Amino acid sequence: MQHRHILRLATASVLTLMAALAPSSGASMVLSNVIVHFEPGDAPREDIEIENTGKEILYIEVTPYEILEPGTPNERRQKVRDPKVSGLLATPSRMVIGPGARKRLRLVNMTPDSEKERVYRVAVTPVVGELATKQNGLKVLIGYEVLVLTQPRYPLPDVKVKRDGNRLHFENQGNTNVLLRDGHQCANEEEAREDCVALASRRLYPGNRWELDLPYDRPVHFHLGTGTTNTARTYP
Repeated sequence: MQHRHILRLATASVLTLMAALAPSSGASMVLSNVIVHFEPGDAPREDIEIENTGKEILYIEVTPYEILEPGTPNERRQKVRDPKVSGLLATPSRMVIGPGARKRLRLVNMTPDSEKERVYRVAVTPVVGELATKQNGLKVLIGYEVLVLTQPRYPLPDVKVKRDGNRLHFENQGNTNVLLRDGHQCANEEEAREDCVALASRRLYPGNRWELDLPYDRPVHFHLGTGTTNTARTYP
């Protein structure tokens, strides 16, 4: 569970919105999760707790989008208008949270037996309430995007890896996304910390490819995450 919590925090997508309003003494929010995995056999719903850590009332809008052709140059988002068609329900669509209070956002997977993986982004955005003062100022409102991944009924992760000298080639030939993270390469066999270089991370959706240039002609180490399962791999 610890790795799952770290993974969620590490991949948060943050939106910053600014409006010319009262001075920014106000509301701010914290989300309990920013990545939700719906795996086969899991309950088709999950709740995210939203906390108002500020001193003003927090007004929130929730807008879900389906991500089409994720991880490709043609990636685009489509607003969810009919949850039965798009496959995800996010409720409620609006919230009012008092200072120090908490409320829950419920996400429901409407197609738990789908043969295809689906990807969503749920924008949780604070909006402007009533003005607290007539003075001019600047209020910074920070929102989040929750990544929601619904695995197919029978997930088959299959990442093909080829090495060409100091270049590593990845291709996801499976039907579910795989997260390549915690990659590193070391200059010597002892793998002393000061001789190791951290490598980029990447989420590969089905059909995605990725090429990575390496600093050394040495083995490469990665963790591959499928859903909430992580596996350590070494590529010689």
